Amino acid sequence: MGDAKVRFVHTVPGAEDVQVEATADGITQRIGRGVGFGEIGRYEDVPAGEVKFDLLDANGRRTTGAREQLRNRARYSVVAIRDKPLMVLRDGGGEGGTSRLRVVQTAPELGAVDVMAGDEAVADGIAYGDVSAYAGLGPGAYSLRVTNPADGSTIASHGAVTLTAGSASTAFVVGTAGEPVGVVVAGDRSAAPRGAPATGLGGLADGDSHLLLALLAGFLAALAGAAAYVALTASSRRGGP
Repeated sequence: MGDAKVRFVHTVPGAEDVQVEATADGITQRIGRGVGFGEIGRYEDVPAGEVKFDLLDANGRRTTGAREQLRNRARYSVVAIRDKPLMVLRDGGGEGGTSRLRVVQTAPELGAVDVMAGDEAVADGIAYGDVSAYAGLGPGAYSLRVTNPADGSTIASHGAVTLTAGSASTAFVVGTAGEPVGVVVAGDRSAAPRGAPATGLGGLADGDSHLLLALLAGFLAALAGAAAYVALTASSRRGGP
């Protein structure tokens, strides 16, 4: 069946040490170690198929759960939200030259809010526990604002969020219960480029570029050494210089 990719999103204000367990085919693994409030863990491999997710409190007690049928190679966010079951969201992919952004409202005391990316509305009147559809935006840097639908006043903001072409991202509205209201943004997936980007190294990431350069330098050094050996051998056969 292969694997899906799953990450843990902690949005329960006042709950510091929580984790998620994923159980598939009788095997249990923990996801999101060390993820604090308002943080998003890295994607981890979870077997595709039916998976049971459980939220564990600081004492290891199971508090809420959810079941989800995970698809091979798909990506998911498991969101811990106060006074509600775990949310298992399938993360979307990028599309062409646009940027896609959705909103998850996890701040329990705010009620319905609007979310703006610059001057464009991304979510209108999104209630606590709801998830908006992905909105298409032009690539660029955006200031995200959580506003009051009644008068448009700003409740919280998050500036300089860079959305690249062919990417999909999720903005989580978090806070209340003593925690400041804020917006946490995570990249969901980027579309594979149709052609190699103009990097000069076939579109490799920075770490791969350095590795490629090191390998290329080693190959050239070995080639130079071999050429010198051949020249020396030929010279010796002719009786020297």
